[in-house]
Amino acid sequence: MIYSWKTPERYPNRLIAAYNEEISMDRFIFRRGTQLKSEQIDKPIIFDLRVKQTDIIKYDCIPNNSSSPLVNQKIVDLLLQLAPKDVQFFNAEVRCKDGILTEYKLLNIASTIVGIDYEKSVCQMMKDYPTVILGFKYVTYKPGCMGSHKIARDAEYLSNILVSEDMKQVFEKEKVKGAWLVRPEEWYSLASGYRTP
Repeated sequence: MIYSWKTPERYPNRLIAAYNEEISMDRFIFRRGTQLKSEQIDKPIIFDLRVKQTDIIKYDCIPNNSSSPLVNQKIVDLLLQLAPKDVQFFNAEVRCKDGILTEYKLLNIASTIVGIDYEKSVCQMMKDYPTVILGFKYVTYKPGCMGSHKIARDAEYLSNILVSEDMKQVFEKEKVKGAWLVRPEEWYSLASGYRTP
């Protein structure tokens, strides 16, 4: 089975970190689904949170508005064990009300897959560019489309981070907090209309 990496349903909005676009590099470089070279990371990666550090450090993943997860060492270690060729990590600063956290890294997913089952999915396409997906009412993926990847971005909708059954089981066993690995069919069926990340 394939799962999507999403923000947990009951995760507090006040704990969603804001990517600081004024002083950080372009966040979209991390949505390409490719390996990045260190020289491409030419500015710091800064996130802002208006909460105390103690409010946030209990989470292994800090959801944010960059479309790339902020993860602690626990998740770094798990991903390096499960999918070393599919991930990269970059130092980030999380600026809280009472100081700066440097324990979290920005996860760059360095692979993509193609696998949307269009016959069973309901997509909203861009009017002027009918091959560009704006969102989904429902989406399902073809069996086996992940290939050997344990984690990858959807090449046709790069905001979607997909993970394998193996990764889902490990995250559950290790009680990872701050990340919800949910079947895409379930996540999109929870919405009443078209849903985007």
